[in-house]
Parts: sequence; C-alpha cells; structure tokens
Amino acid sequence: MNTISVTRRAAVLAFAMALSACSSTPPEDRPSTQVAPGTQSRPVLSGDEAQNFVQARYFSSKNKDEAPWTPSSIRIPAQPDFVVGAAGGEGVTHTSIQAAVDAAMIKHSNARQYIAIQPGEYAGTVYVPAGSGSVTLYGTTDNASDVKITMPLDSEIDVNTWRRAVNPSGKYMPGKPAWYMFDNCQSKRSATVGIMCSAVVWSQNNGLQMQNLTIANTLGDSVDASNHKAVALRTDGDKVQLNNVQLLGRQNTFFVTNSDVQNRLLTDRQPRTLVTNSYIEGDVDVVAGRGAVVFDNTDFRLVNSRTPEGSVFAPATLPNIYYGFLAINSRFSAAGDNTAQLGRAWDVEASENGYSAGQTSNGQVVIRDSVINEGFNNAKPWGDAAGSKRPFTGNTGTKGEKGEIQRDLNDANANRMWEFNNRGVGSSVVEEAK
Repeated sequence: MNTISVTRRAAVLAFAMALSACSSTPPEDRPSTQVAPGTQSRPVLSGDEAQNFVQARYFSSKNKDEAPWTPSSIRIPAQPDFVVGAAGGEGVTHTSIQAAVDAAMIKHSNARQYIAIQPGEYAGTVYVPAGSGSVTLYGTTDNASDVKITMPLDSEIDVNTWRRAVNPSGKYMPGKPAWYMFDNCQSKRSATVGIMCSAVVWSQNNGLQMQNLTIANTLGDSVDASNHKAVALRTDGDKVQLNNVQLLGRQNTFFVTNSDVQNRLLTDRQPRTLVTNSYIEGDVDVVAGRGAVVFDNTDFRLVNSRTPEGSVFAPATLPNIYYGFLAINSRFSAAGDNTAQLGRAWDVEASENGYSAGQTSNGQVVIRDSVINEGFNNAKPWGDAAGSKRPFTGNTGTKGEKGEIQRDLNDANANRMWEFNNRGVGSSVVEEAK
C-alpha cells in the first residue's frame, strides 16, 4: 500500500523557493491583476465588496445579540493536565491519545483540559466527544511533523471491516466518553461506512484546539480516484482552532460539519473554525462541508498522483447563511499545469439536476490576498457542483451610471465563489468570448 509521506511539505516548499530564485521578480510578488467584476467563470470582488469578507463577519453569531467570536492565540500551559508518550517517559500519564482524551472528558470539568503529546507516531483513530469542557491537543515541539496521528481509512469499506480496523483492542467501549461516536458508525445499516465515519481524528468538542501536530489519512494512492473519501480531520464543534497543523490525505482531507450527537447534518447551526499557519494536502474536495472556516497563512497543496484534476474547496454552505470558507494570506499550489480547480459547490441535498435555488445548499468561498500557482485552470478555476452537477455560474452583476458594480452577492441563482487581490500565474483572469 502506498502511503502519504509527511515530509512532502518540506520538499514542496523547497521546490517553490528554487522556482522563485530563477526570477528577479517572482509572479507572486507582483501586484494583483484581478479586476472586478471578473468574468462568469472567474468572478472578482470589488474593494467595497471585499470589505464584507473578513474574519469578524465569518465569526459572527446566529444570535444577533451575541458579539462575534474573537479568538486569541492558543496558550500552552507550563504544566499540562495530561501527557501522552512512551511508557516510562518523563511525565507521561497515558500511552495513547484516546486514553488521555477519555480521562479529560471523564473529569466533567468546565475548565479547558490540556493534553501534551510527545514526539512519535500514534496509529489509530482519535475521537473527541462533546462535553462540558474544551480540550487542547498539542505537540511538545514546534515541528508539526514530530507528532503524527495516522491511519488508512476508506469511506467505501463495509461496516464490519471498519469496526475491526478502528476498534481492534476495544478502546471504544460502553461507558467511555467517545463510545456514542463509535457506536453511531458501527450501527450503520448502509453498505459502506461513508464519509461521516472515515475520519482519522473526529471531534464534536466545542472549543477544540490543536497545535504542533500532523494528522494523516494514509489511504493515499492505494485506491482509485472515483469515490473514496478518506478524511484526516473532521470537526463538528464551534470555536475550533488549529495552528501549525498539517492535514494530509486525498479526498476530503478536512471535513467540517454542523452535525449533532446523532451524526446528522443540521440546518440551524453554523460552527466556526480558525486555521492558522498550517498545511493542508489532498486531491479532490480537500476542504469540504458546512460551517464558517477562516484560513489565514495556510498552504493548500493539490497532488495529482490519482487524478490529473482536483479541487481545493467543496463547501455545502446553507442557502440562508452568508459566510462559508475564507482563505486569506495563503498559498495555493497544484501539480501539473493549468488543470486544477480552486473548488466547486457541494449541493449535498441534491441529486443530478436537483438544485433548487434558495432551498439547496449553495457553497460560499472567498479567496483573497493569496498566491495561486500555475497548476490551476485560469479559464475555469471553479468546477461544476458535486451532487446536482449544476454548471458553475459566476455573478458579474451590472454597472451603474458611475461605473459601480451592482449585484447580489447571495443570489441563489448563481454560485457564491469569489476572489479578490490574488496574484501568481494561476490568478490571471482569462477574457471570455463575447
């Protein structure tokens, strides 16, 4: 079985530096050439419109009387509550991450519980349940590659195969905090376990924090590119923070949902997530799902070892929600030349030709102030929707008497995927035929 190398990030960054050294003025350092309104294939925001798409807007509350979430940097305590590492190691309280999570949740404390993880590779799933308090998982060094949580998991395996792979030694048992999560998946009556149960790390914890670690679904190239979701990290909780985290996989590497404890997608929740200084790698719909997620200073890398075409984002934003995914000050790179796509909507409720404007999910994404390399398709950077297969339709609006752009940025008859002030070879807007 081919597996994913967690050292690939270093190789990619070194290659990028080598390319930059060949030019006195690298394309990513040149001013953006993106001009509003863009084209129907590549809509571009104006400066005034872009002011709506900032972190505070994405982190606003559905409760109008509640202030937006304003996350601060993750704080690492002098003394953690639990330490995970090899048996007999200094300060070690548990030899598995799941055991430490269970111990933290059993305390039923409203205080945040800090779990330090010593360098090493930790094979197997980790489930962080909903509870009264929040959990912080962090590697004890600044190198995210020093702590690796790994496992190959395929959404297309049957439930019995999944059960044997995930729980070979009985770490999920009745009475333990995460039992309900495992039991929900093992009780499925479908032919396959599906995307909802294919995550290496799955959290329903509000306020979850992760720092200085790597999560890898190592299914890799051992399966074809048809329909094998293989999630590295799935989060369902609100106010989640990831910093200096590497997420490695292929399809649906990072899956963000608004699910409840019965593992059902909801229509009345908008969980919020902040990802900073991180690296996310995959090939198809690398970041997918519901919720408001802001990526700041994050590297997105599309690999094409299974498929020549791929897509970074697959949002399933509810039609009555204005904010889905925002990437700012980030970098997008793809192998190949002018073939990859920045994303596509995921019309999760709809079958082919079943999109209903204002009723079906209408994914929302903004990529701004970022660098896009030559691997992306300039003429068609956004793909047709998953599920309904509706063709991508950008909203260019109309121009008023003073040249101002007039358009409804949430028009349900158009896609809600936008760019602003991006640069690099892959950011060029190709003029469309009249």
